[in-house]
Amino acid sequence: MWKYDDRYPNHSQQVGHRNFMSRYLSYFAPAISFLVAVVSLLGPSRASGGSGISAITPFGWLLASLATISLGVTLFTVYSREKELAAVRAEKARLREVAFTEVGDGLGHLMKVLRYAALMPYTTIPRIPSGAPKKCPFPDSKNGWGYDIDFRSKETLSVLENLYLAPGAHLKSPYIPAAVPFGTDITRPSMKVISEESSKAAQMFETVVQKYVAVALPVDVIEASSAILRSPFLAHLISLRESWEKRSAMEDSNSPTTLNFRFLNSGITGGYTKDYFELLDNLDELRAALNKTK
Repeated sequence: MWKYDDRYPNHSQQVGHRNFMSRYLSYFAPAISFLVAVVSLLGPSRASGGSGISAITPFGWLLASLATISLGVTLFTVYSREKELAAVRAEKARLREVAFTEVGDGLGHLMKVLRYAALMPYTTIPRIPSGAPKKCPFPDSKNGWGYDIDFRSKETLSVLENLYLAPGAHLKSPYIPAAVPFGTDITRPSMKVISEESSKAAQMFETVVQKYVAVALPVDVIEASSAILRSPFLAHLISLRESWEKRSAMEDSNSPTTLNFRFLNSGITGGYTKDYFELLDNLDELRAALNKTK
């Protein structure tokens, strides 16, 4: 955010002076043109019977001088306006680049939350009761184990639909920081990580839309970001702990299997597979909108 710098106390006066001069010059050119038209009525600009430059009278030279000044002022005014417009376009492009970077950060952060959840059966302690394959089904890429997860694949759905969440589960130590998002934090329970980081992603989207909606973000980027903010599944992720406490109190149990407290399809509003896919669609739409405007 721009901040006033008191090392330059005359900055606002200088800007105001330039704006005043620009407005003044924009009136100056037509005023001179009008003056030329009026003065031309007062006398001849060429001597009768003469030819060439020598036939131009002093009165004619005065008219020519005024016309030249008018042309010069007009050209300078056009140049100044084009320069100002170029500066405005450059500043808007810079703001758009910053805005896109911040939107992309929010997008990436939310993808990390989903990756973190998909890896939980293989990275948490105590091991969460799950019907997921004992061996991690995700690829071992150069970017880290499980980095290239296809969130729409049958393998990922099998993991997430059979992933039981419990407040006491947290990352194993030693962890694999290259593979597990937020992996340096082994003290926070994994459920809390998902809720807090989902809330952080939502805040990132909300902040960037509020900051740049008027100057930098295209309509499709704003619509895609707003759709993510309205996503029932995002709301589900943010309220996991609250949902757990309500269901635990209702059932008088702390067992995730007894409570049927799974990542997907536990009967919680916004937590169904269809809601999950809807969020993935929103993320894809935002990614496409960002790529289209590059």
